[in-house]
Amino acid sequence: MNIYEALNKLTWKKKEYFLWKHNLSVLREVPLTEEELCKRIQSKSLSYMKKWEKTEQYHNLVNIMIESQAGKDLEDIYAIVKEKALTGDEKSIKLLLDLQKQVQAYNKQSTKVNKSTNTYDDLELE
Repeated sequence: MNIYEALNKLTWKKKEYFLWKHNLSVLREVPLTEEELCKRIQSKSLSYMKKWEKTEQYHNLVNIMIESQAGKDLEDIYAIVKEKALTGDEKSIKLLLDLQKQVQAYNKQSTKVNKSTNTYDDLELE
C-alpha cells in the first residue's frame, strides 16, 4: 500500500492535514500557511491535529511515507554508486555488486509473495 492509498482511508480533514504537514500536495506550487489550512479544513486551530500526530495511526502513515520514499532514495543511490563504479572506484564496485545482490534477493522474495497472493488472477469470470 502506498501513502495515497492509506490516506484515502482517513477523514478528508486528516488527509488534508497530512498532505500539508509533509508537503505531499502535488497540485500546489506554494504551500498553504497554517491559517489557510485551518480555513480549508474549517477549523479554528490545528491543536486536535497535533494531538493526532501522537497516535499510532499517524505513526503508521509516516512509516508508509518513509518506506515509499526509501524506494526513490535507493534508486538515486544506485545511480550514483553505478557512476562511480564505472569510473573504476573499487569501493563503489563492491557496493554496486552488493546492491545488485540485495535487489535480486528482494525480487525473488517479492515474486514468491506475489505468486502466493494472486492465485485467482488468471481465472476468467463468466
